[in-house]
Amino acid sequence: MRLIHQSNARRGLLAVVAALIISGGIFFSRVLAANVTASWSYDYGPMPACSETRVIDCIDHFEVLDITDSNKQVVVIQSVSNPKPAVGKVDKVSTDFKYGPPFGQRTISVIAVGRDREGVRRTSSPYAARVTVSIGPLAKMSLVF
Repeated sequence: MRLIHQSNARRGLLAVVAALIISGGIFFSRVLAANVTASWSYDYGPMPACSETRVIDCIDHFEVLDITDSNKQVVVIQSVSNPKPAVGKVDKVSTDFKYGPPFGQRTISVIAVGRDREGVRRTSSPYAARVTVSIGPLAKMSLVF
């Protein structure tokens, strides 16, 4: 009976230690993340922004992506709403976000996400607006596309 109790106590202790390691890793990864500001311009002349009255053939939002490894799935870092007003050429669309780990050389991209005439999601090429930068722990950086 005592052997069963010690075995359960060990399992419980191992579970607590594993939970602490995992939660500590998540906490410290966010603490060490770089602070990044991304900014770009966009011309809504050819395709206007989506609105309550215009739900097709329009730009819905932007997405900031990590496209570092083209063999793996693209990582969506953040979704960014259209600025207000979103008419004509807008010189500064921007967003702030925390990123990392992973650290090191990363290729960050911004895409426009819209809806075509049938309401189907369409995106710009992730290679049209991209920058490769070295992101390190606690770094503060500005990316201009």
